[in-house]
Amino acid sequence: MSDFLFNDANFWFSVAIGVVIILFIIEFIGLVVGVSVLGVFDDIAGVDADVDMPADSMMSMASWLSLDKLPLMIWVVIFLTIFGICGYLTNYAYAQLMSGMTPPWLSISVSLAAAVILTARFGALISRVLPKSQSSALADDDYVGTTANITIGIARQGNPAEAKFTDKFSQPHYVLVEPFEADEQFNQGDRIILVKKGMRSWLATRYR
Repeated sequence: MSDFLFNDANFWFSVAIGVVIILFIIEFIGLVVGVSVLGVFDDIAGVDADVDMPADSMMSMASWLSLDKLPLMIWVVIFLTIFGICGYLTNYAYAQLMSGMTPPWLSISVSLAAAVILTARFGALISRVLPKSQSSALADDDYVGTTANITIGIARQGNPAEAKFTDKFSQPHYVLVEPFEADEQFNQGDRIILVKKGMRSWLATRYR
């Protein structure tokens, strides 16, 4: 059995399963020290890609693959696990029927296709039982009415200063602000309210 598992024809499937095992070990260690790696990529806002595929087509594909339903690391674990298992099963079935190992191009192609389809299906099922997490990402409209404090500089119209506020998720945010009123000036430590998003910075009024 070990000869089959470590056969050269199973190399990429062994790598896939090995990566999954390593991720589980890292996650276990992370849970012990209080840090999870399964959601490490989920706060990345987005990546600009130079592709010809329309945005709506990309969103449809991502939805079909269940990429929008699961944390990325969980999706990767499911995909690699299915890819590895399908590869082993394909080679085992071929070896039993043909008394030889499957050509690599065939076993990898079959396993990739099966992994994509099954991950999409299992991902949709698993997403239904996973707890829903609320995104900590804020849109510009969420900033309006927020109370902040000037941290660096003196803010005048045309001369913004840095301000800091903490959102409802206890995440700090730093923004550039300048007074909404022409004759107003904010100094370090002043408390302000964000009013409107400008071209270069936020317009704010003094907290009263």
